[in-house]
Amino acid sequence: MTWHARVFSSPNVLLVALFALVFGSCATSGQTMEEEGGGGVAVVATVAADGREAESDATDPVADVGALRDSAATPEFDFDSLVAVIRSEATEPRRRSVLPFGVTWTPTAPIEGSAIAFHVLQPRGGLKPEAVVGRLADGVVRFGRMDQKWLGFAAVPIDMHGPLRLELEFRFGDGSVHRQEVDLEVVARTWDETSLSVAPKYSSPPLEVQDRIARDRRKIRAVLDHASPEWLLEGPFESPRPFDVTAEFGQKRVFNGELQSRHTGLDLRGQVGKPVHAAGRGRVILAGDFYYSGNGVFLDHGLGVYTGYFHLSEILVAEGNLVETGELIGRAGATGRVTGPHLHWSLWVDGTGQDAGSLLDMEIPIP
Repeated sequence: MTWHARVFSSPNVLLVALFALVFGSCATSGQTMEEEGGGGVAVVATVAADGREAESDATDPVADVGALRDSAATPEFDFDSLVAVIRSEATEPRRRSVLPFGVTWTPTAPIEGSAIAFHVLQPRGGLKPEAVVGRLADGVVRFGRMDQKWLGFAAVPIDMHGPLRLELEFRFGDGSVHRQEVDLEVVARTWDETSLSVAPKYSSPPLEVQDRIARDRRKIRAVLDHASPEWLLEGPFESPRPFDVTAEFGQKRVFNGELQSRHTGLDLRGQVGKPVHAAGRGRVILAGDFYYSGNGVFLDHGLGVYTGYFHLSEILVAEGNLVETGELIGRAGATGRVTGPHLHWSLWVDGTGQDAGSLLDMEIPIP
């Protein structure tokens, strides 16, 4: 087989020509290999489909490999070393481009004050990241790997709606980073207001309980500000009691004629002693008696997702227990600041209180 090479201009033309000569066997019928160098050199090697030598308008063709080798055999030039270097470079794996990652989320029409579950799909044939992190509405979106998907949770704060942008960052093992953005629309929500009558000690706590209230808040905040890297849930969330809502999340609360707070949970009907089940697989990270919430249990599901169960008459689990979805963890009651027995069910994502009912609209894959 005879090779023709067209040389435009460069002191490195010999090296490029040798590349074509050494790897000429890579060319197949009708295939063209072309390399561009910074000096404007292009060497094109072509084999015709029928195996015959292709037409060439080269003004100085190199017809004999032996002659080329002889011409290169000077004390300053090592032909064999050059060939070894070229072969070594050719065996280096080529870096593949990063394909766009598919992103879906549930609920598909997220509402202000609700949590969102994002699924990032690994494109077939694309580079696989070592880690995925995101940001939405100034909050962190933490992702965990689930087979060929990445699962992450985001919080949409109260009073934030309209167009929002999810910013994703994919980190690869070689230290490189790929960034991608996804736009979504959050639906505005109308918040109710209600007036409640409670014992004066709960609307205007006496000085002797102020320290206890402060300790409760520090203890709870220390839990919610920590995010476990492992996702513990297996499959979707379930309601801890029959889904009979008596007070919505985010409701403005007027206690004894004074506007004091928003309702930070979702109230489900439940008489004293009625069973309360874990909404999802998780670890009991905190359990005890709290001034406002009464007897309560906090479950850590991983990735900064926590659920809470309050006003219980009885706690049936201990801190450190790993509980399964649907497992009995307590019984409904009327402890703490309440007007009657019920279950106060709470959700936090990235330390932000969210509507626990939005968990039931999420699609959570089974590992």
